Formats: sequence, structure tokens, C-alpha cells
Amino acid sequence: MSHDDANGRNSGATFLIGFIAGSMLGAGLALLFAPKPGDETRREVAERAQRVKDKAREGLGSASDRVAQFTERGKAIYQTAAEKARDAAQAVREGRDPIAAVADGDETLS
Repeated sequence: MSHDDANGRNSGATFLIGFIAGSMLGAGLALLFAPKPGDETRREVAERAQRVKDKAREGLGSASDRVAQFTERGKAIYQTAAEKARDAAQAVREGRDPIAAVADGDETLS
């Protein structure tokens, strides 16, 4: 795994944490400096907090879907590579060229 891959994965989580923290800080400041009555301000803060929570939940669902897609793709690539390795090993046992055996019906791994 390259350094860029790790940063790419972590940057999404870091952004989400920063977004949530910033939203909570903004809501708190709005509560402190709001020129509205307390009940109305608390209701607005609660609504904003709910919207932030909903957006965070959507983001988490989207991220989970992408992880599942990458997992499935990784399994497929692994299975293809394992089949090619078995074909090459069989070819060697039979005294055939392993590269030619793997190249027959070549499917790319990407």
C-alpha cells in the first residue's frame, strides 16, 4: 500500500471528523451570540444538529458502499490471480510453458 493510498483513505475520515466538530462549534457559537429567545435558539440548534447528523449518516453509508465495492473487486482480482497461478503450476507439472498456459484465454487483472 502506498503512502498516497493511506492518505487518501484517511483524508475522508479526517474531513468528516473536522466537519462534524466545526458544525458543533458553529452551533455552540450561534447559541451564545444569537439575538433570539432561548427556546427558539435551542430549537434551531437542535434542527441544525439533526441535519449535520443526517449528512454524516449519508456520508457513512456512501463510504460503506464504496468499501463493499472495493472488497468485491479485490476478491474477484484475487480469484483470477489464484486461478492463473494454479494454471501455471499445472503447466509446469505437465512440462508445458507456464506463460503460454496462463496467456490462453487471458483475462486482465485490472
